[in-house]
Amino acid sequence: MANDQFDTPVFDGEDNKHYSARALAEAALRAEGEGEQEKAEQLFRQAEAADPSALESVLLERRSEHPGFSPQPASKDEEVAAMSRTIEPERHAPPPEAMDENY
Repeated sequence: MANDQFDTPVFDGEDNKHYSARALAEAALRAEGEGEQEKAEQLFRQAEAADPSALESVLLERRSEHPGFSPQPASKDEEVAAMSRTIEPERHAPPPEAMDENY
């Protein structure tokens, strides 16, 4: 993968940042397809740092190119419960001083 060596381009506006991130994301998908998972993860991180919206658009385009692919929805109550909060009647929220960024 000779074309996957990216030097940080000179910043010349948002477009440069966007296209660089797209190129990194596409290279990450190629690396992933070739079984180079560590390299793919590194390229995905670089693409996300450069422009998260460009990474998202590449992934969405990839998904639309493979219409048969869709993540499996949760099929068991336990899976759904693990992803959501339980609402209990008569339960009150904690006082404001008990709430932090992890609540």
